[in-house]
Amino acid sequence: MKLPNLTNFEEHPSEPEWIVFRFGTEGMADEFVKELEREGLKHERDGSGGPPYLVGARSSQREAAVRLNYLVLGRHRAPFIADARLRNGLLVLVGVLIALAIAGALLR
Repeated sequence: MKLPNLTNFEEHPSEPEWIVFRFGTEGMADEFVKELEREGLKHERDGSGGPPYLVGARSSQREAAVRLNYLVLGRHRAPFIADARLRNGLLVLVGVLIALAIAGALLR
């Protein structure tokens, strides 16, 4: 049984020296291409349009390409808890629980 691919990249099916990155929007693909060019990494862009918008990078430069990919994805990612009040409230609650646990351990 093959495990599902949870990332937006995989090895090229017919050319093992390439990694193919998939993006849902053209803007993200353009941003990734700009980052690859800025770092001087060899790449190719699928001209047939999309979605998905495909960008290929050399397997020999895998680490750098994957790092840039995650940077681009991170810029467009929504927060895990979008509401700031809820997020801060949870942080305060966790802080209080940790303080109570420490106080309970010290007073024992």
